[in-house]
Amino acid sequence: MEITVSNFAYHLPSILNEIAASCFVALDLELSGIALSAKFQGNRSLQKHYEANKAAAEKYQVLQVGLTTCREDKEKGSYLLRPYNFPLNPCLDRNLNVNRDCTLMGWSMEFLVGHKFDVGTLFTHGIRYLSREEEIIARQEAARRWAPSEPTEVIEDNLRDEGDVRFMEAVRRLIDAWMAGGKVSSFHLLATPRRSSSREANRLSQTRGTYITIPPLDNGQEIACHSMPNDLSKPQKWLVHNLIKTEYPGLKTRGMPAYIQIEQRNGGAMEYEARIRESDFRIRKHVGFRWIAEALAGGDLSSLDSSLDSSIFEGFLGDGHPPSITAKSLSERLKCRLKEHRPILVGHNSFTDMVFFYRCFLGPLPNKVEDFISLIHETFPVIMDTKYLATQDFDAMNPSSSLEELNKTLAKIKTPNIEIDSLHSKYLYRGFAHEAGYDSMLTAIAFLKLATHLEGGKVPKGKRGRLEDISYGLATPTTTLVEDLFPSFPGNGFQEFFDTEQEEGEEQQAKEPVLKHVLAFTQSKKINDKVQHGILIPRLGTSFWRGYGNKLRVFGATEKTVHFGPVEKTACLKPMKKTESLEATNGAIQVDGVNDKKNPVVREGILINFS
Repeated sequence: MEITVSNFAYHLPSILNEIAASCFVALDLELSGIALSAKFQGNRSLQKHYEANKAAAEKYQVLQVGLTTCREDKEKGSYLLRPYNFPLNPCLDRNLNVNRDCTLMGWSMEFLVGHKFDVGTLFTHGIRYLSREEEIIARQEAARRWAPSEPTEVIEDNLRDEGDVRFMEAVRRLIDAWMAGGKVSSFHLLATPRRSSSREANRLSQTRGTYITIPPLDNGQEIACHSMPNDLSKPQKWLVHNLIKTEYPGLKTRGMPAYIQIEQRNGGAMEYEARIRESDFRIRKHVGFRWIAEALAGGDLSSLDSSLDSSIFEGFLGDGHPPSITAKSLSERLKCRLKEHRPILVGHNSFTDMVFFYRCFLGPLPNKVEDFISLIHETFPVIMDTKYLATQDFDAMNPSSSLEELNKTLAKIKTPNIEIDSLHSKYLYRGFAHEAGYDSMLTAIAFLKLATHLEGGKVPKGKRGRLEDISYGLATPTTTLVEDLFPSFPGNGFQEFFDTEQEEGEEQQAKEPVLKHVLAFTQSKKINDKVQHGILIPRLGTSFWRGYGNKLRVFGATEKTVHFGPVEKTACLKPMKKTESLEATNGAIQVDGVNDKKNPVVREGILINFS
């Protein structure tokens, strides 16, 4: 499904709900530039590789984000995919007083355009966004801009040029006459009165409108003004801007090449608090795609409601719902669900994507790779990399580990049963290689097949085919947002909760049971049998997750693998083989290929706890 600036707000609640209800979310990014690969730079350490990617993320932009949510149906033994493609607008609203440079790398853009990527649509249909850092700057700028002016000396006291004094007097006359609502004739602009002829009295006049200009626009007719130049100099523009700020708080200025446009503020003169509220609303509306980034990262969604039109959540209520379920309760339940259900992220060659995703939306990057590892694990507790899953035997450096080649290798594997939502069928009958949404769907499909068929770290043989051979069905889900968030309405336990008095709401909400993760470990024989037969993917906490979770492939570094996240040290004294990878675990880096009998390498595996 293509999500653009025109439909983003409408679909946002549903997308957030899909993230909350998913067993995992596949992520893919398209970038305006990347770090030069190791083949141009030579072998480099993990730290150097990270530094190169960090520098690229600070210079280039994320142009497109692809997300594919995956729901598990335990009874049917199937997985429902919903792929989304989000083009991002790199521009910021000028009213925020925050700028962003947009840099394009020639090689990257040539590659994307070669795959029919239309850069122009980013500016016309792309979704705006503010990073956390940019939001802070925007609020600081608003506070600075609207702060009450300090008492200042009369401007004329600092003017030494008599011409500037006459110019300021003329500007005041023009503004005062305009604000009075009458006609502002050219005669009023004279610094000193003089006799006017009948011809002069009939010259062009400005009638009070939505704005005036300094100097007045004469539509080609001469303005009889000795103190008003045809074009303003930079010092004169500065004088006009400061005059309005100091003496006319109900007006605002717009700088043009040769003149200044003066207009009334919306609502007239506003107090500081009102202006800050207006700026706050504009900033929240501009957060845009970062709401999704915050949902993935377990971030702050408290002001989500106020950034959306109230009618959006009301539109999901429909008919027949209990009156106690309101747009407000729907929004609050959604935010609670996102807080209690941190999604598993799945990517392909995810290291670079993690660097760019964090820098673009969430914050600055640390200088040391160890700090980056800790930061990413704190933000995204569980990450799975299909590149790592597909290249366990990377001693041969199999070049077929690209996303498209990997899916061809797995094309004829028929299980697990995969379905695509009928409303998300854009990629069913035609490939869109290197469109982020399409690539995220391929990542999700590859992960499902690898998770159910990977044996001894090896990809199944003899299953190669074409992308067209990939088997999936078309599904038409019937559940609504309300049914997802209130699964047993009416007459369920939540019904009684929402019928209580409002002041009791917080106490009741604290007692609401926390839902287990969709893939939480279970003793159910029925589910475990389906896992055993490759119908369902392994449950969390099993050997699959301990062996492959939070390990990302980085072929651009000599270490080849980086390990994120919590570890459980095991007393395994068997030294690593030379084909085994260096792993970074919680900032502790194991050396690749070390075989020291006096100091044997201790293998460390992850332990993921989900209650």
